[in-house]
Amino acid sequence: MVLPVYNEAETLRDFFGELVSAVEPLGFDIEAVFINDGSADDSLAAMREIKDEIGGRVEVVILDFARNFGHQAAVTAGIEHTTGDVVLIMDTDMQDDPTVIPEMVDKWRAGAEVVFATRTSRREPLLVRFLFSTYYRVFSSITPIEIPHAAGNFGLIDRRVADEITHLPEHNRYYPGLRAWVGFRQDGVDAPRRGRSGGNSRVGLLGLAELAFDAFFGFSALPLRLAFAAAVLLALAGAVGIAVIFYIKFFTDLAVTMWSSIMTLIIFTASAQFFLIGLLGEYIARIYTEVKNRPHYIIRDRY
Repeated sequence: MVLPVYNEAETLRDFFGELVSAVEPLGFDIEAVFINDGSADDSLAAMREIKDEIGGRVEVVILDFARNFGHQAAVTAGIEHTTGDVVLIMDTDMQDDPTVIPEMVDKWRAGAEVVFATRTSRREPLLVRFLFSTYYRVFSSITPIEIPHAAGNFGLIDRRVADEITHLPEHNRYYPGLRAWVGFRQDGVDAPRRGRSGGNSRVGLLGLAELAFDAFFGFSALPLRLAFAAAVLLALAGAVGIAVIFYIKFFTDLAVTMWSSIMTLIIFTASAQFFLIGLLGEYIARIYTEVKNRPHYIIRDRY
């Protein structure tokens, strides 16, 4: 099990007790890999207490990051350090419902190599739900791979799938996209999204926006093609404007002023150029990150 942790000290014990109660009846040897992603509270101490108390029932591994490297880096580290035949990825904020795990395992035993949880309901504010819905629709329309709607990190993957994801080298990682990209036999289960038990979201709106950008620019070249489309549209608009000017000049008695139209076109053109330069900058920034080839994370201690 891959369990990223960020400031979850208050609810970590309740979460893990609920998770073990759902998994133990399945008859697996259980390995839980906690990843402490630079928590500022007592999450590490809570993990170490859980490790001491759970004893031989569960093999607990704790990876303590040197700082906060982000949720996707934590998921990556967890997958790389698991050894089981099947890997469960699950957030520890108690929003993912562990009661659906037996259904996931049944689908894996029936031949599915990837089983993801589709969120059938969300308890976030209306604005957040609207943004998530819009994101999934836009992402599905611009990417060549099919990513299930409303399917986040929660799910399980076969050992071979885990190894293939581990071998993918990119640094700007979006796990649901990578999981869909590698292919294999995939299936889903419905899972209601529960309310967060305590504290604020580990990501926030800005973090979600950054993750969305990583998804857009990591799995689609369509934004780059907007430059060509904009050039064609602006050329057509310019040709129409020139034709109108020539017509007024040679076939009417009107003066060719068009000052407001020209200024509008200039402002529109400049705005489009800056927008497209910004898109190019997003791709270049990600290329810069990949070229540096720094590690995804640094582990300070392993327990």
